[in-house]
Amino acid sequence: MALVKLVLESGASVEIEATSEQADSLVAGFARYVYEKHVPEKRTILTPSQSFYVDYSKVAIARREF
Repeated sequence: MALVKLVLESGASVEIEATSEQADSLVAGFARYVYEKHVPEKRTILTPSQSFYVDYSKVAIARREF
């Protein structure tokens, strides 16, 4: 498992626990958004009962904690 920390433009932070692969994909998706303005898929599925959506235009920093 890995922890991804998203710091929003407002200064608030959100922590998301995901698998290593999902965490890498989330951080890479943010990097692609910043570089290419390519919006990744709207929803990330963590488990069959958990998913989330990140509006990358509101995110200032995305980093993998561990």
